[in-house]
Amino acid sequence: MNALLHTKKMFVETYGEVPPMIGFLGIDTDGAAYKKELPSKYGPVSLAPNEQTPIQVEDAREAYVTSKQHFSWVHPDNVFALTAMTKGAGAIRSNGRFALTCNYEMLTNKVRDAVARITDANIRTNPNYDADFVGDVEVHMVFSMSGGTGAGTFINMAYVIRHALGK
Repeated sequence: MNALLHTKKMFVETYGEVPPMIGFLGIDTDGAAYKKELPSKYGPVSLAPNEQTPIQVEDAREAYVTSKQHFSWVHPDNVFALTAMTKGAGAIRSNGRFALTCNYEMLTNKVRDAVARITDANIRTNPNYDADFVGDVEVHMVFSMSGGTGAGTFINMAYVIRHALGK
């Protein structure tokens, strides 16, 4: 989240806004992560509601027990850690992947929505921007490699994006 906020702040401080063909999508199991903001000369910079994608799981153990066939990759030694994932993934990578798997469809739709926003026809024809989308949409992913959510979702997130973009 910090990397996204700092990047967004750089756009705001450089251009006075985030150009509409640039989008951000923060994904986390920690709901408090979306409350972060950074000061800028134009006021606080934070993620807007459409840039937030909480992949929380209230009763992870119940979801695991009910649908074990979808979670065969969860190591037996990590089942104990499947608790409520609303304040993070507990620095356990399989919890991050578990949360992504539980929220796969919602996350895929959020990616589609984000891409639709940045490729909207009104942006392409806006005279304030040279937004000629000749090539594919570029997606840059930023993850923490030492936590639970980021480290546990980065590989599967590539598949979510691929699926959302119809690739």
